[in-house]
Amino acid sequence: MQTALASIEAHGTEQLSLRALARAAGVSATAPYRHFPSKRCLLAALITRGFQRLEQSVRRASDDAGPDPGERLLAAGVGYVEFALANPTLYHLMFSTVIEDFSEYADLQAASEAAYAVVLGIIEDVLARPGAPDLPVSEAGGVCWAAVHGVSSLLLFGRDRVQDRGDRSPLTSITLIERDPAAVLRRLLEGLID
Repeated sequence: MQTALASIEAHGTEQLSLRALARAAGVSATAPYRHFPSKRCLLAALITRGFQRLEQSVRRASDDAGPDPGERLLAAGVGYVEFALANPTLYHLMFSTVIEDFSEYADLQAASEAAYAVVLGIIEDVLARPGAPDLPVSEAGGVCWAAVHGVSSLLLFGRDRVQDRGDRSPLTSITLIERDPAAVLRRLLEGLID
């Protein structure tokens, strides 16, 4: 699977080949097929692992933040961004369209739902506090996801697409986000976490 990720990083998913991976791993051409009947199955397994690791990152970050639900939500968001930055190829694969219907793969469906459930659980605690916004959990979840995914995507993919054109340049905004992603997330989520 590590060889597959390296291949995807170098050549994209279109060029991924189980036979080529077998050669690179020094095993017989049929060995990968014992574990993955097809390229799509390998991709699904990689994405499943990605969501499992994302869940661990978000859970660990929120657990380390202490008892305050707002701080736990902010920490979970930072954990999400840190996961994305540490695993750019895997992160891109997870949110690409190479597997459009997760329900075709039970483990993948379960892993993606488990990762999201961690955040929804924290959001439920946030919304249960006195004075919290009167929002459905699913709506607050969408807002949080848009914030962390947007920050992650800008940091991963935005820098290479814009040119520095001074203070009003998109690059200036990306640079400010890079300096302190937690502060940016705090601003984006302030109605929920404060």
